[in-house]
Order: sequence, then structure tokens, then C-alpha cells
Amino acid sequence: MLLQVCLAAILAVTVSAVDVSKQQGQSHVFECDYPISADRYVITWMKDDEAVMNYLSGDESPAFSGDLVGRADVQFVSNRNLEIMNLRVSDEGEYYCSVNELGAGAQSGDGSRYQLVVFVPPTISLTGGPYEVEIGETMMATCRANSHPPSNFTWTLPNGDVSQGAVLEIANMTQAAIGRYMCFADNGYGTDYKFVDISMTVPSVGGSDVMHATGLPIMLLLIASLLLPVVIS
Repeated sequence: MLLQVCLAAILAVTVSAVDVSKQQGQSHVFECDYPISADRYVITWMKDDEAVMNYLSGDESPAFSGDLVGRADVQFVSNRNLEIMNLRVSDEGEYYCSVNELGAGAQSGDGSRYQLVVFVPPTISLTGGPYEVEIGETMMATCRANSHPPSNFTWTLPNGDVSQGAVLEIANMTQAAIGRYMCFADNGYGTDYKFVDISMTVPSVGGSDVMHATGLPIMLLLIASLLLPVVIS
């Protein structure tokens, strides 16, 4: 008898939760697989060891509590199973049913445990810029993603080099760095990518720059314009 109790305790400790992964907005039915033999019983659904639903056999409907209070997208199925429709990220957690039989020979115990993950595939948005740069300037772009769990980011440069992280910064831009950059997001449940085109702008040229660039021809033109009225007179 003592050996049986010890084995039962060991099994209770070593049994792991069943992993359940659902995308936000989907639905899932948690099955209470505990064998109920009594006519009268109480089923309590637990989330992270907190009661979220209680049902006494014979009642018309269960009583919800905790995170499930007031939700129209939650149902009690077949007088034992819990269904959550339109899953939210906040629904993540460990679920299991706890059964207490009533009357002579009553037993109690827990059903299987379920570890629920509600994921959101990445959707990328890019911030930063401007994406028109002059040679020698610093270019910075930030890749963000609406996702759960959070995404990891990889930038692929025009020359094929790879940079890890959401923020891409390139100091002292060169002609070779001009081109198309790709941000790739991955959170283990989905991926997304988006391209950024970096182009080069031509620096504006002022009067002093023109003088410096053209040199002697401009000087000669100015001298000629000054002498022309004297010659005509």
C-alpha cells in the first residue's frame, strides 16, 4: 500500500503538461479526462492554480471567475470540458480540471494539464530614415514587429552581409553601401520581412562651390564683364 502511494506521488510530480499552441483568435477545447464515477460531483477548472470555473453536477450552468468572468466566448462543453473561443494572448497559461466526487466512496483528482501558448505571427513596421543619404553620412533604421512572443530580427545588407538586432546603423555611408536592405522577423511561430531602399543624394552646390569648382574661367568671365562698358564707351 505504501509503495502504491509513493508511486502515485512520483507520477503526479513527473507528469508534464501537454503543449497547446494556438494563434490569437482561434479556439480550443480543454478536455477534462478524469474518470468520474459518482452521480454528484464538482468540477473546477484551474488556470495557473487559480480557479476560473466551478460546476456542480445538476446545475444549469457553471460559475466563471478570474480571467473568464463575463466572457461570451467561453463555454462549458459536455458538462466537463472547457472551450475558449477567440483566444487572447492573456489566455496563456496552464489549465487543468480538478474533480471532487460527492457521496459514499467519493474520489477526487486532477485531469491532464495543458500548457497553452497564444501566439501572434510577426507583422513588421519600419521606422527611421531618411533613406536618402549622402556619402559619409550615418544611416539608421529600426525594424519593429507586432508579435507574440517577441521577434528576433536579422538585417541583410546589399553585399550579403548579415546584422542581428532590430536597429541597423551604418556610419560613414559609402557608394558600396547604397542599395536594398531586408529586415527579417521570426518569433518561432511565424515570419515576416520588409525591404528598405537606400539611395544617394547629390549635395547641393552653392555659388562659392561653383567658383571653387570652375576656378579660372569664372574669374576671366567676371573681368570681361567689368571691362566691357569701358571698351564700348
